[in-house]
Amino acid sequence: MSWKALKTQWQRHPRFARLLMAGSVSLATAAGFWLWNAGKMRHFLERLKQPEEEPARRQAEYIYIKYHIYRESMRQLQQKQEDDKKWISVIVNPIGKWWKAAKHSVAWRLLNIAQMGSQSERLKAVQQLVCMNHLKDWDFRHLAQICDARTAVSLARSGADTRWFMPVHRRGCIKNPKLLLSELHTMLSQLRPLSCVDHFFAKYFPEQQAQQGSGEDSTQEQTIVLSSADMDLLREIISFLHHISKDHQVSANIIREGGLVHLMELRKIFSEDNETLSTLCKVLANMSAVPTAVEHFFATGWIGVLAEWQQCPDLRLQVISAKAMANLDRDDPNQCIYPPNVYPLHPRIRTARKPKADIIFVHGLMGGVFVTWRQRNRKTTELNIYGKNAFYTSQSKDLFVAAEQWRQQAKTSSSETPEDPSENPDSQSAEEPVPDSVVKASSRKTNHRKQLNGSDGTMEFVKKLRGSDLDADWEVVHPDIPLNASEDCAGTFSVSGNEWHNQDTSEEYTNCWPMEWLPDDYPDARIIGIDYTSALTEWSANFTKYCPCERGQGQFEVRASTLLERIVASDVGNDRPIVWIGHSMGGLLTKLILIKSSDSEDPKVQQLAKSTRGIVFLGTPHRGSPIAKWKQHMQMILSPSIEVKEMEENAPKLLEMHRRFMDCLHRFLHRVKVVSVAEGSPTMLTSFKFPLRIVTEESSRIDFGDYYLLNDDHLGLSKPIYRQSFLYQRLLHVIHEAVRENDGAEGAAEERKEEKDRQGEGARAGDPAEAEAETEQETPPHSEERLMSLVANLRLFDLLPRLALRFSP
Repeated sequence: MSWKALKTQWQRHPRFARLLMAGSVSLATAAGFWLWNAGKMRHFLERLKQPEEEPARRQAEYIYIKYHIYRESMRQLQQKQEDDKKWISVIVNPIGKWWKAAKHSVAWRLLNIAQMGSQSERLKAVQQLVCMNHLKDWDFRHLAQICDARTAVSLARSGADTRWFMPVHRRGCIKNPKLLLSELHTMLSQLRPLSCVDHFFAKYFPEQQAQQGSGEDSTQEQTIVLSSADMDLLREIISFLHHISKDHQVSANIIREGGLVHLMELRKIFSEDNETLSTLCKVLANMSAVPTAVEHFFATGWIGVLAEWQQCPDLRLQVISAKAMANLDRDDPNQCIYPPNVYPLHPRIRTARKPKADIIFVHGLMGGVFVTWRQRNRKTTELNIYGKNAFYTSQSKDLFVAAEQWRQQAKTSSSETPEDPSENPDSQSAEEPVPDSVVKASSRKTNHRKQLNGSDGTMEFVKKLRGSDLDADWEVVHPDIPLNASEDCAGTFSVSGNEWHNQDTSEEYTNCWPMEWLPDDYPDARIIGIDYTSALTEWSANFTKYCPCERGQGQFEVRASTLLERIVASDVGNDRPIVWIGHSMGGLLTKLILIKSSDSEDPKVQQLAKSTRGIVFLGTPHRGSPIAKWKQHMQMILSPSIEVKEMEENAPKLLEMHRRFMDCLHRFLHRVKVVSVAEGSPTMLTSFKFPLRIVTEESSRIDFGDYYLLNDDHLGLSKPIYRQSFLYQRLLHVIHEAVRENDGAEGAAEERKEEKDRQGEGARAGDPAEAEAETEQETPPHSEERLMSLVANLRLFDLLPRLALRFSP
């Protein structure tokens, strides 16, 4: 039917047409109304099905406040409104608001200078920001949001408040460890082709299944369900990352693949395990040497975490985090990069003055920075032949943690024994126990002059000496005075009575005396600890299990070359003297480093030997050690490591190295002060329960410098009993001579330069001929300089006799 016919029919039946139109409109309206009510109908039906959930939903819509809290809040609000109406508030409130705005404006302007000013202006602005401790929390949060990466690092290295840094992203959430393992596997697979990664995947890290589901994160209050095998695998991954991150290119690739985010998740999982955190921090320290790493560290929140670790009680986290921050601080005027194996013990924060000397500590076999250089315990020290190496453990406890536990147990056992209160007046003072996994900082005591242990007659005699006119005319002999010494030795064997501090009953103990004692005596010196992995047997060589490339690193030549390269990269000996302290095998490495430095054609490497002014050998086996004979008698049982095999007594390579070093001393290092200390007591081996002289007196003696034989075992040579001991005071004397000689050389050079300038000005002002004649007459003779140099080298003033007790006539 056409449209025209339809229109004709519509006109013929108008009533039917109106009914049809009304029906269509009604149908459309009903359909719209039904669609509009469909949602409500569905909710109504759901409510009928689950009527029991309604009360719970209604409860969640209200917040219940106890009446007494509500009443107190309303009272405080009413009191504040009444105070605001008083005339004093009308005057004070505007001033308070102005002060808040002013202090925030000052902080904002200083922060702007710290970001946009010149280097000197930035340094001054950062120092002022650190001193602003009157800001509120919201001030710190506001300033932290507008702070950039360079300024944040400068604030962290200056000891700023931790509120200056933004909190960690997703701080209260921990990623599902299964998902984290899968992401770590993906990240490490991106580093292929790399032989280390292939070996690690084949032996330790199989393919991880992809994790799916919405339960990706959990809060820190929730219990993380993870098997011990997965936790051990995560620890192995952290140790492996420490191994491969020593390569700058690999570190850059890990940062590019988002490795810092994964490390933050690992930090959350192992937040209570300081040993694992120290290994994790070493990974960060290796990555911080990448030039473009500072922005990534800032974006992932690691700057604030490292700032917190710098102030934590664990010394390992303090030192390693300070190393990472020093590598990131490119705005420091004394900035230098610390590569692997090099740890700055002092200073750990930014300083304005340039260091006047570099003091380097090199530990021996099975040692570590926080193992070798501990303060000696008053009880007998024993060596565990199967002890693990500190700084690189993943399957067993850290040797340092074990030593800390032994010391705490010894302290507890000694406190349980009955004591005379008169002999120890502080015996009742209890100290809070330290967790086993924390490497505690020393507890400094201000009062060192405690009561003497001994008879009443001795104590009365000392009191009379201190109260009389003879306060400075009596001396106390050091407790570790040498049993024997070379004829031409020099040193201080006693301390004056007015300077003596009785520390026999002192509670002070340090886990790293170079870091906590030396800065008090030489604050302008830079103290560096060299750390490397070593083992007594092949079975305990854990550092070789991640990659076959580590198996040859135990050789002296390879290890010395690696350490030399990294020490030179740390800017050691740049226009300042160097003092080396080597214990046991560390002394052998020191000798080989100096030999390679003197034979090098690179001026920067050769500067290391030229700047050396002092060497202290502590139980160094120059001609080998009888402990290496285990290779012949117990090779099938112990399987000696490469280090032990190379230290065999009278080994040809060892004797050749000693001959080269002695030639280097006489030819290149004749101005160096050398001090050799030997052990006079055998060391007790706990595994076999028999004493053993690890380094004999003949092997530790060299025909150069001073020689001392102490009544200590091999381990005690690196652990002074307290500050006023012969070992520590003799080391201070070597450092003092090195610094004084360097200052004297610099002063003489400046005087000669000024004298030349004056002579040049006189020659230009007067007659050239007369000026030339006066210059020749005023030139100082060299004979007096040679005489003074001879007197200084012979140390004639140090050879004066010293008595334990002297009185003036």
